[in-house]
Amino acid sequence: MKILRPSFILFALTLIGTLSACSAKKHDLTTDAGTLAEGERYMNDDFYEEARKQFYRIKTEFPQSSLQVQADLKIAESYYREESYKTAASSYEEFIKTYPGRPEIPDALFSLGMCYVQQMPSTAQRDTRATAKVVDTFTRLLVDYPNNSHIAEAQKHIIEARHQLADKIFEIGRFYEKMGDYDAAAKRYAEFVDQYADNPRVGEAMEREARSLRRAGKNEQADAVDAKIKAMKK
Repeated sequence: MKILRPSFILFALTLIGTLSACSAKKHDLTTDAGTLAEGERYMNDDFYEEARKQFYRIKTEFPQSSLQVQADLKIAESYYREESYKTAASSYEEFIKTYPGRPEIPDALFSLGMCYVQQMPSTAQRDTRATAKVVDTFTRLLVDYPNNSHIAEAQKHIIEARHQLADKIFEIGRFYEKMGDYDAAAKRYAEFVDQYADNPRVGEAMEREARSLRRAGKNEQADAVDAKIKAMKK
């Protein structure tokens, strides 16, 4: 009995899946609704590039269609589902600029924030620009749309992102401290305390700030920080 190789089996399964997607019932591509539905069919089968072709057809071939808004959202969604998060973020940003005041804006803002969540680094030592955008985007969502359905999740991501940003400032302070640049270290610890007063490491940051100030020869400022530490412990 001939044994089929795993590579052949994988190829056959892929071919069957592709043929199944292609053989599924197609929609009327002479209408905007049919074109949108066709794009959604492709996207549900993970054929994102083919899906976008249909969504872009609505923009070019049906310029007066009321489905233009949905097509733009679907384009952004397709990039997100494809894990092309930077391109997805650009698409959501463009949508928000193009359709201000639309009821879809809260969901678009949330999706934009999620694009940045997916781009957050694993540690604070790396580029945290996406982390800062998580805070900015979700804060905008909470302020502008306080009753939207994504409040709880947005707040959770803000907390996580703020912790990472706080860790970055703290670690920069420690770096300067180790290098003997105590004035720069004190400024970083002061920045940490000022911006992240709710962080559990704020006490340690203040102690390091006071110590760094003394080593920098700024005893009066160090005394002021020590006084604040004592007041916190009462």
